[in-house]
Amino acid sequence: MNKIILFFLVLIFFIRLIVVLNANDNTYINTTNIIYDEKRNIVELAENSKINIDNTNILVDRGIIDYNKNEIEVFGNFYLYQDKSILSGKDLKGDTNLKNFTANKVSFIYNDELKIDSESALRSENDLFFYNNFLTPCELIGYFGCPTWSLRIDKTKYDVDKDKFVHFDSFLQIADYKVFYLPYFSHYGAKAPRQRGFLTPTVEFTIGGNSGIYTPYYLPIGDSTDVKITPKFIMSESFNFINNYKLNTILNKKLSGGNFVFDMDNVKNHGIDDINNTVRVNLKQVLDKNKILSLNGVLTNSISTTRSQNEIPVKFENIYLRLDNYNFASNNDYLRSEITTVEAFDSTNVSFIPFSPHINYYNSLNFGKSISNLNEIDFRIIKRSKSLNEIPSENNSLKVNNYFMINKKLDDVNIYNKLSFLNNISNYTFEHDEDLNGTERYNHLIFSSDLFYNFNKNITPRIKLIYNQDIYHSDNIVNEDSNSLTFNYQNQYSDSRFFGTDAKDDTSRVVYGLESNLKMKDQEFNLNLNQSYDFKKNNNFNQKVNQKSHLSDYGIEGSTEIKDISINFDLRADKSSLAKKEMNISFNTNEPLIISLNYHETQKNAFSEKSNDTEYLGIGLEKKINENLILAYNTNIDLKNNFSSYYDKIGLKISDECSELIIEYSNRKYNDDYNTSPEELLSISFRMDYLGFFGYRQTTDLFFQEPGSIDYGF
Repeated sequence: MNKIILFFLVLIFFIRLIVVLNANDNTYINTTNIIYDEKRNIVELAENSKINIDNTNILVDRGIIDYNKNEIEVFGNFYLYQDKSILSGKDLKGDTNLKNFTANKVSFIYNDELKIDSESALRSENDLFFYNNFLTPCELIGYFGCPTWSLRIDKTKYDVDKDKFVHFDSFLQIADYKVFYLPYFSHYGAKAPRQRGFLTPTVEFTIGGNSGIYTPYYLPIGDSTDVKITPKFIMSESFNFINNYKLNTILNKKLSGGNFVFDMDNVKNHGIDDINNTVRVNLKQVLDKNKILSLNGVLTNSISTTRSQNEIPVKFENIYLRLDNYNFASNNDYLRSEITTVEAFDSTNVSFIPFSPHINYYNSLNFGKSISNLNEIDFRIIKRSKSLNEIPSENNSLKVNNYFMINKKLDDVNIYNKLSFLNNISNYTFEHDEDLNGTERYNHLIFSSDLFYNFNKNITPRIKLIYNQDIYHSDNIVNEDSNSLTFNYQNQYSDSRFFGTDAKDDTSRVVYGLESNLKMKDQEFNLNLNQSYDFKKNNNFNQKVNQKSHLSDYGIEGSTEIKDISINFDLRADKSSLAKKEMNISFNTNEPLIISLNYHETQKNAFSEKSNDTEYLGIGLEKKINENLILAYNTNIDLKNNFSSYYDKIGLKISDECSELIIEYSNRKYNDDYNTSPEELLSISFRMDYLGFFGYRQTTDLFFQEPGSIDYGF
């Protein structure tokens, strides 16, 4: 009976104690030894007591909570953590909500990265002050046996609500050496919203010329718009920034279902009165699940930075507006409506400057698993200010194309059949001579049958018949589509070896070839070879590629991977001598360093309109020397001709967990008679986590780089 009474008395005491301690519902205490003074409403905490206030947790040596006076005092060490931030120190004294307190020998780890060691700290409502402190996000025992960089600061103010740090009387230390004094600067923490301010600058040294410094400025506008302004100040002897500068402005706006970008360059060169301006606009907007609107435009009056004979700026615009509409009239159809304009003001050859509305529609139908039908309607208007004898001032063109595909599999043979009807009617207007006006048209049929014979799992013989039937064509058709031309293994098998549709093969042909996939031990080799036989020897394609017989040159392509080495090549070999006429080789590996080699060679006899041999080599090298050091080198060399550029670039990146130093040297040379000159640049940029260049590394940027890579501050 006495045990039951004693049990109820203890239970009543603890219930009363819990009620009293939870008078503040946000406080929870966990301890192995507690003394409660009911009369004074004071709790004495023993060693290793744990306190939870809201979402803040405190581990203390020992302490007192006075609820009547709204005070908490810790004697000895305390350890306070909230989310990813930790505050530890000695002799904490403040109110029970920890909105106001003082402490000594404080260490503050912010967001699990930024470290602050301070002789004393004080919190007053939303402001947390650190006095005589040391700040760094680097490892304390780093590459130099100390932090890569740190700050020695007399006073730091941290606004908890704004997530903003303000530092007074600071020394920047690199490897414990004081290198710079800052009387005042500020930056934001990782939880802060996007803030305006300066980004990491880049210093650019021009060898033999004036150097400059890029000082980007970041300005967020609302929740969905960013602006980045990047002036380059040229450090001339006269410090005349007004007459020699570069300015880049980028506006990015995040749209619901899309994005808008406005990019503008303004360049003022010393000794030239005009300011060269270039504006680029890009818009992509999803209107609904079936419609996408696109806008792309370039407007400029700038002299080309490539080889150019323009001594004065040429005003130029290139704009297109496009609407893509899927499932327009039925399932599996597609409508593209487009307006394109290219206009050069003050150009002497305006006959090549078109304005072009364009509408393209196609649909597809499937009949079972092996038969399908594709239909295309293409209408385009091309307008120019002037005309020449072979170039109309206006061309209204309507193309109607129908394609039927039938696929069959007979044992080990796969057969792909395609029947194409190509039809076009064009109405030409010549502004300078009305006698040339007229209507031209063509009707063309192409039938192709492609056979793959699976001889075994490694070798596949292949033969393709391509039958061209010119049903009707008038004599004065203008090729407005494409003048591009190539000869390679893949193009040999194309139904039409010309790009576009205005120019077509005028001969039927047979293409035979062999495709192989060979494995030797763990290595795999792919080698493909083909050759075509043209029924008409003197056809339009042969004339372009400088061939004079029924049999074409050989098209060869291959690839292999040997351990970490990847090799790809394609080759055009003369049918008689097997001498190479064209060759492309790429070589890539990641061990023992990253190597990328690209070689291209074309003999002048490969094409009828080519006057010189060309030989080009591109080299890319990158080596990660250790965890902190990466060395990279890139170059491209024209090995034959004197009128192409030579360019090389070498870069060194030194980085650790809290900083990055990038040094780059580039050299561009020209050996021509155009208005271009050699250029040598040396650029240096240094980034520090959280501070950037006395700025801040933004973690919630919308557009410019990946999250966590934008620096802003001040």
